[in-house]
Amino acid sequence: MKDQPTVTRVSRRKFLKAATLAAGSLGIGAGLSACATPPTRAPQQPAQPAELSPTQAPATDAGRKTLVLAIQGFAHDAMKPVLAKWEERTGHKVTLESGPVSGNEMITKYAPAFQSGVSPVDVMSDADDSGPTFYRAGWMEPLDAVIPQETWDDFPESFKQQIEVWHSFNGKRYRVPHEFAIGYTFYRKDWFDERKIEPPKTWEEVVAIGKEFTNPPVFGTMEAMIKPALAFVYMAYLAAQSGGNLFEFDDATAQAFQFAYDLIHTHKIMPETALSMDYTQQNEEYMKDHVAFMRQWPFFWDVARGNKNWYQEGKAEIALPPAGPAGAKSWWGGWGFSVPKFAPNKTEALDLIAFITNNENAPILAKGQSWFVMPRKSIMAVMGNEGLAVHMQRYAEANVPSPRPFHPKVAEAQSIVDDVASLYLTKQISLAEALQQGKERIAALG
Repeated sequence: MKDQPTVTRVSRRKFLKAATLAAGSLGIGAGLSACATPPTRAPQQPAQPAELSPTQAPATDAGRKTLVLAIQGFAHDAMKPVLAKWEERTGHKVTLESGPVSGNEMITKYAPAFQSGVSPVDVMSDADDSGPTFYRAGWMEPLDAVIPQETWDDFPESFKQQIEVWHSFNGKRYRVPHEFAIGYTFYRKDWFDERKIEPPKTWEEVVAIGKEFTNPPVFGTMEAMIKPALAFVYMAYLAAQSGGNLFEFDDATAQAFQFAYDLIHTHKIMPETALSMDYTQQNEEYMKDHVAFMRQWPFFWDVARGNKNWYQEGKAEIALPPAGPAGAKSWWGGWGFSVPKFAPNKTEALDLIAFITNNENAPILAKGQSWFVMPRKSIMAVMGNEGLAVHMQRYAEANVPSPRPFHPKVAEAQSIVDDVASLYLTKQISLAEALQQGKERIAALG
């Protein structure tokens, strides 16, 4: 293949250090990345699959190969029908392997092999936390020649910038998204209907409506902001709505910090205990009928409905996020499929990744496991009237998804946000000191 990226050796020590820095991250809530400016230009000439496709006819016994695809175990059953179709077409076989559950685990497991120029897998499901690190080191195969444009066009417009920043490097795409995680606004529709009011549409309404519901132990809203990682998640969410560049600690980021502070200390519609709360505790407070509305990841949809003793229709509905100065936004991230540069069966692996991500098979995966549900046109065409998919489509159509904040040394940068936000929200430093510390520490990252 032409224009292969130059392999830049990255020491195992460096990667293990990066993994340690990210050890406290929670899935999409934190991340690792390597060291270059994100690309801004989309590939212009996609998809000429003929060069890298396997043989047109199924492989003979002598030519039959067995590929290894690594993905988290809970997704295996959903993969099998699609893999069976590919096996029938090509004559090759696919063995599923349980992949790591976080980006830092991905790096710890695979970086030593990649650094040695080998790969234990042919196709892998890779996280935001690790994907950029791998392809910026030259350890992933570009996918522009094998993924057809119709697959990329299947994603909503709001995905494009995220794909260019988190799935691409130097104008080439290395990962195809298969998971969409965005912060949703869950609210007590039963309570709102009883008072004949609508969920908050602006920051001002967050405050006004929050005060209407707040009567401890009931609070207007709730967020888990325990360190590490979760303070960053909420600050990134608010900064998306204020229009702030979080890692620059600019004026709009200051608005986000101030708004979080006011929710807790000025308006008192969010308890101070939120600062030491994790997601399990946040969800428990909601399901104890102590919260009117809150931001939470998609998993709460199933958590709420799985609580049979508590859940009734209307207790965990989804509204669009409130609009700050930059609009109604919420940042998103997730996982995607990649092919390692050193895959033992790379030609077949490239054909396989094109097959499992095409517009015919993406809906099959989504129907088999909610982890694969995304607001792709092909998926929404068959699932758009079902459950969470309805709200995914609604968020996409409303242009809610906002790019995940990027920094070349994202793990360290996110930790800085975590630190200064926590110090500010616990009244240990002023807003001015938080912004100054943040700027100085980000600058020190180089």
